Amino acid sequence: MEKLLVLVGAAITFVCPCFSKTLFIDPLTIPVLITHEKGAGSGCFLQLSNSVYLVTARHVLFSEPEGTNSPVLLSATATIKSYSGAGTANVTERNVFLDLSHLISVGEVRYSTSHDVALVRIEDCNPTNRSLVSPLPGVTYGFPFAGLQVMGSDFICVFTNVDVGADVYMFGYPLSLTAPIRDKFDIAQPLLRKGIVAGVSLNKQMIAVDSPAYQGNSGGPVVQVEHPSFQMTQYQIIGVVSAFVPFEEEWENKTLRYSHVTVSNSGYTLVEPIDSAIELVWK
Repeated sequence: MEKLLVLVGAAITFVCPCFSKTLFIDPLTIPVLITHEKGAGSGCFLQLSNSVYLVTARHVLFSEPEGTNSPVLLSATATIKSYSGAGTANVTERNVFLDLSHLISVGEVRYSTSHDVALVRIEDCNPTNRSLVSPLPGVTYGFPFAGLQVMGSDFICVFTNVDVGADVYMFGYPLSLTAPIRDKFDIAQPLLRKGIVAGVSLNKQMIAVDSPAYQGNSGGPVVQVEHPSFQMTQYQIIGVVSAFVPFEEEWENKTLRYSHVTVSNSGYTLVEPIDSAIELVWK
């Protein structure tokens, strides 16, 4: 049965009287929450070619490879919670249930061996009307369900177009922060962080942003904001959150001859370029 989706693409560039500080779309609809029996993480939906994919960090769905062994799924199933305005007048919660064991057995779950990126193909697009989609076997919609809100290919910024110093928004579900305050804040809603592109490593194919990430942010989309002209603002996804950059501090007691190392969050985050996810589509 075909469902309707809302494609975010045409709205990525808009004209405004000044450099707008307002997001182009409801921030609830950009990230998704991924939960399974071993943990949780963030991700997003992208429409690439004639399919809709869940894109996230590899370590959200897979264990770290040991030696020459391939990564293995952390869980046979996963639940995806998102928000969408498709098919309704207001943005509402949508749930998608994934049978990851089945999907990986038929080649619909892919991961990079060299980058912290994974994707799951979840929907087929109607070839004559890409806003109409059908779920793949192993993908079940929660009820009631009116469709997903996804980002189109126009929303993608490839690695070579990432600009050091550009503003960025980090989207995700840092449950490690929100869970302790669940009596004061709804943990079912994502949080945003704003920063800049702090650096780009051409050799390592990695992006660093000066926005801190916490447990639960992994796999969440990072969106770059640019101003091609004074009256135009452009938003594009540059990658997904991979890991925070730790800051290590060591002190030593020379009298008793022992030392202690403390590790804290430096405030910088490593972001895997979205190019790695695009490569998986054609793998």
